Amino acid sequence: MNAIAMTLMKKSQPCDTNLGASVTAMGALCEPGQTAVPLKPSATMLAAGARAGGVSVEVAWKIYQAMIHHAD
Repeated sequence: MNAIAMTLMKKSQPCDTNLGASVTAMGALCEPGQTAVPLKPSATMLAAGARAGGVSVEVAWKIYQAMIHHAD
């Protein structure tokens, strides 16, 4: 968690649990190498993945799902 997220978490009130969770999540995205991706890829994303991997769109979808469900 970065310094901004830590500061905001310390200042939040007990009833701000949703806000606190959001700040924590956004803080994690600020770490090097992290990015937000959609849970359901667009047709364009799937087509690009299929072309890059030399597989069908259906296989690209299964690969995408596996990566999303096993992310750290």
